[in-house]
Amino acid sequence: MAGTAEVGEVRRFACTSCGKCCDKGPEMELGEAAALADSFILSVLFKVHSLPIDDRSDYAARWWQDHQSRIPLRPALEEQRRHLSHFASRKQGERARGRQLFLTISAMVQDDGQRHCPALQDGLCGIYAARPLTCRTVPMHYSRAPSTLRAYLDGFTATPGYRCDTSGDAPVVLDGNRIIDPAVGQIRQDAIGRARADRVWKDHLLAAMDDEGQARLAELPTYAAVLANTDAGYATLLPMIVAWRVAERHGLIAREDLETLCRSQIGLIKAAIARNPAADRLRELVDLLAVYQFEVSRDRSAGRLSSPL
Repeated sequence: MAGTAEVGEVRRFACTSCGKCCDKGPEMELGEAAALADSFILSVLFKVHSLPIDDRSDYAARWWQDHQSRIPLRPALEEQRRHLSHFASRKQGERARGRQLFLTISAMVQDDGQRHCPALQDGLCGIYAARPLTCRTVPMHYSRAPSTLRAYLDGFTATPGYRCDTSGDAPVVLDGNRIIDPAVGQIRQDAIGRARADRVWKDHLLAAMDDEGQARLAELPTYAAVLANTDAGYATLLPMIVAWRVAERHGLIAREDLETLCRSQIGLIKAAIARNPAADRLRELVDLLAVYQFEVSRDRSAGRLSSPL
């Protein structure tokens, strides 16, 4: 049965399949998105994370308080720098503002307005065997440094409506900063490996983003635009096709693979339109459908494809 997380170093947890935490679509590494292109309408997500350079600054003190690490400020900051470095495509110091910047590029499931993950069916995950790594590490997500997991796990299991099992019968998953569950520990390492495998792809995206002309041709934001959005409190989201086009252009995926991905997205977008969404969302979907249909029609007009949309 559900209960309160234990006081002390040890934390117990078991999922009861209540589905309450599946309140939105997952974020995932770029390399995972292709395998799930027939399950989710996808976007590519650009975010810049900021850390203080000087651990003696007021900024560092505020960061440490918000970070909820269970270790002192300086080692907590060093730990977070190391952890972010696994996933960041770029690290940049900005001494005038006393901060170090880490750019991450990932894939994000588009919000369909239903207030739950599109894969959730009758309260259960419809793609459980193929779910992304982000879902497999709930509630000890791989993006979180070890020293922050206890506070996050406590907050997660205390969320109103969640029916997590934290009773004495649930398995021990965390002892201090140490993850006890070997499966979760392995998946967190797998996520680092996945990010490393995507690095070449992200490097190509960044090369285009660093040149305003190339970025415009690729329909990508410049790095400066992403940073400006972040400073204004916004992430930068674009249709996943812009990242897939870059991958195809540099030989990371075949042209046939890009066409298959586009067709998967077309089917999902048409299904979403058929559900009669709100007017704003309908316009977004119609515009997105046109983008993917145009990409497929480029091959058809060249005589390489003959099957109908």
